[in-house]
Amino acid sequence: MVSLSHKHRIVRRFSKPRMLREQVLLFVRSSTGDMMKLMLQHSISALSDLRVLILDDIPLRQEMLAEALNVMGVAFVTQAADCSSALNVLSSTGHGFDIVLCNMKMKDIHELEFIYHAARCNVSGFILMSVAKGELLTSARTIAHGCGSCVLGELPSATEPDKLKQLLLCYLETVAAAPKNVDRQSSQQWTRSDLISALNCNQFVPFFQPKVDLNTGVPTCVEILARWNHPDLGILLPSQFVELMEQEGLIDQLTGCLLLQSLACARECAASGRNIGFALNVSPLTLQDARTPTRIYSLVTACGLSPAQITIEVTETASSKCFIRLLESLTRLRMMGFKISVDDFGMGYSSLQLLSQMPFTELKIDRSFVADASSNTKSAAILESIIQLAGKLRLHTVAEGIETRDELNLVQSLGCAAGQGFLLGRPMAQADLIGYLQDKTSVAAALGSVTRRATYNGEYSYRAPIFRPESRLCARRRGQHRPA
Repeated sequence: MVSLSHKHRIVRRFSKPRMLREQVLLFVRSSTGDMMKLMLQHSISALSDLRVLILDDIPLRQEMLAEALNVMGVAFVTQAADCSSALNVLSSTGHGFDIVLCNMKMKDIHELEFIYHAARCNVSGFILMSVAKGELLTSARTIAHGCGSCVLGELPSATEPDKLKQLLLCYLETVAAAPKNVDRQSSQQWTRSDLISALNCNQFVPFFQPKVDLNTGVPTCVEILARWNHPDLGILLPSQFVELMEQEGLIDQLTGCLLLQSLACARECAASGRNIGFALNVSPLTLQDARTPTRIYSLVTACGLSPAQITIEVTETASSKCFIRLLESLTRLRMMGFKISVDDFGMGYSSLQLLSQMPFTELKIDRSFVADASSNTKSAAILESIIQLAGKLRLHTVAEGIETRDELNLVQSLGCAAGQGFLLGRPMAQADLIGYLQDKTSVAAALGSVTRRATYNGEYSYRAPIFRPESRLCARRRGQHRPA
């Protein structure tokens, strides 16, 4: 058992009156306003279970962060003044930590070496501070991901509680979204009979995440996401069952189940005056069956919908498997009028060859490029090149994983046609989707007046934000308009 010295101590409750406590509380409350206080009250129960470690060699900043976390409801906070002490705490704690707030200018151990060792101590996510170079952030993301963890983002300053809370909520909604009593290997507990029973009881339901036109702010399509509404465990994510359903030969039934429910939702949307598109992820195993195009076409037309309303999404990495059969199925689907999207573009090894051979109409840029581009000039240049290439190939572009205003500003400035991510709309059930589409201010509030232009000459520079409905016309005058 490691004794907790002044260098790393557990902060559960702050009972002693301190001048610093009052100063930090005053700052947090004055800087966030009434709206932030209301948000903190609603989320305090969710944040209270988090276990957070603060690694920083500046005592004042440690105290400010600890106090801010305490105000937000985080009860278990540990502080460490150097990397060695932090690793001792991480390795001696049986339960592990959810998040490490890490100063990237520590001197006793190289920052990336600490990320590597800490990630292997069951740390779920990192929030980085004092990141001097964008390349360091990119490398940290790669190392953390390779060790089964993730980098949630960068905290520019300890005096930004809004940003800190946003990163904590992002963790709760993504990394910690899976049920706590189901581990990563728990998909093996489901038998084939369990899965068939769930299919027969309609426990698999679609959730919908909007794709938003970045010129107009109008949702034009929603991606269909699989969820298992388990009677005992609640909503389960695809990572808990999709791979097993592929192994058990049940993925076609799951695809059909989700498509039928989504087509019913499409009819309801049309009845309310919103003719919106739907994007369906189709497993490569399903597309290898030559009967798949006809089956999908029959289901869509039987519901009175046009194939043009449906986008078939296939991951880039999957496209390299059984290439000929996939090409045949996708080509037939395209000839029937469906749109074809390459998902997670940039993560495979034969991207350009696939673009020249597959009948794609849409290119979805992997979220890793979007997340890194605002702080990494290399990722920004790659992102810009992908968008320009897609424009020349007349492919509709969608930026995935937009979670911050900076990311939204950047992809808009580069001319990306559409965006998808938590900032624009979270995955939602059918009832919530109808309300979302009817609320014309929901996306407009997220977009605001943030359309910006950028020029690239080693780094991006922005002028004052402007957002006008006629932005498409302006783009046409600048010669940047891409035909639909």
